Amino acid sequence: MTIPEETLSDDSPIQGRGPTHAWLIHIGSSENDFAEAGKVWSIDGLTKINFGRVSSGNIRSEVDKGELNIRIPLGWISGRHAELRIIKGVNGLGFELCDHDSRNGTHIERQPIPGMARLLPGQVFEVGRSFWMLREVAQADLPAEPVHVLGPTGTSNPSLCAIQRTLERLAESDVPLLLHGETGTGKERIAELIHARSPRAAAPLIRLNCATLPSTLAEAELFGHVPGAFTGARSARRGAFELADGGSLLLDEIGELPLELQAKLLRTLQSGELWPLGAERPRQVDVRIIAATHRDLEADVAAGRFRADLYHRLAGYTLRSPALRERGEDVLHIAAHIIGREAPLLGLRAPTLTPEARRWLLEQRWPGNVRELEHALTRACLLAGAGGRAQPCIEVGHLLPPGEASRVGSSVSVADEEQLPADFGAAVDDYRRHLLLRAITEHEGNWAGAARALGLDRSNFHRLAKRLGL
Repeated sequence: MTIPEETLSDDSPIQGRGPTHAWLIHIGSSENDFAEAGKVWSIDGLTKINFGRVSSGNIRSEVDKGELNIRIPLGWISGRHAELRIIKGVNGLGFELCDHDSRNGTHIERQPIPGMARLLPGQVFEVGRSFWMLREVAQADLPAEPVHVLGPTGTSNPSLCAIQRTLERLAESDVPLLLHGETGTGKERIAELIHARSPRAAAPLIRLNCATLPSTLAEAELFGHVPGAFTGARSARRGAFELADGGSLLLDEIGELPLELQAKLLRTLQSGELWPLGAERPRQVDVRIIAATHRDLEADVAAGRFRADLYHRLAGYTLRSPALRERGEDVLHIAAHIIGREAPLLGLRAPTLTPEARRWLLEQRWPGNVRELEHALTRACLLAGAGGRAQPCIEVGHLLPPGEASRVGSSVSVADEEQLPADFGAAVDDYRRHLLLRAITEHEGNWAGAARALGLDRSNFHRLAKRLGL
């Protein structure tokens, strides 16, 4: 399953139009490494969801007498593990999560529930090391399955599915697009995907960051120049517009463009004519504009910092790239995609994520968005790959910023350490594996130091690690 790095919503929200519909999302599990992550079920008309175990195969689901029965092929799931009650009230739906005295418990946001607890849409809940979430959206005609459009992008968030389909249609048009979102949400990647699915895909996509344009050369970077246009201009140079002729031009950080250049940009957009510096006549260009910004351009227009006519010319359609914290159900999918991409580039085998590392990823706010997640996972791949283990595994300590690995001891959940598989031998091996991984993490991938800390000689340490699949 290919998972996105970015997902889109727009500035005309779906929320609030029509009746509310609820969806159950499978975020992933600790053992099948996202083989079935991203499954979505509509729970309209249901009264209850029952969670239990199936011995093998894939996740199985069936509806019987208004109840959705989900069977999960994980050893950490009890035969009759938990149920989610759906309560219809005058103010909408309510949800109660009940644990059936399962061996490994049921958790909401990492906290074990004492029999029964209220569950809110958007909260991550855990059923025996499988991760789930509820979403409510005010739109019914959404597919109960992951969405795969625009190449590798997609989402498990039902409220974003319709936006993805809108994006697919927009890619086929020449409507100017304005991408708005926080730094690190992947606006440049979105522009690449739009261009790749457009009729202009055979022509180039030219990227220009308006925030880094030197003030003395900004006009030449945009429009080009002829020989002798200014001191040092010995030869002609094509600007971004001419380079993008027939294709697309991404104007990143468009809100940083100086006002005097905004007027010249507007003239080019209106006429389709390009005036290189020093040229005696214009040149015709055919370019689709995709602009991106983290600024509130409407506020900048009101304050006189951005031209209103240019804003309306650029904002043929506005798409908002949501912050990572707004799409928690996609975090682990994105993590798996990043690991699968980065590990081979580093010459490493793709590591797996421990259950505690998955929980840690889900509970972070990620102020730096996907970019911050990428940096954390790239560093974690390097640390987990140290020592040449057959199957590297990312622990919480690998994900922490440098110098903070000592926090991993306090981050590991006691409840998680007490979760045991039914087989006693497997439980002992699981505990040994945890001790070895924690020692390796605390010694920053130094296996000799980890062996000394555990009182083992190196040969026995390596022999045990090999037997445990490390």
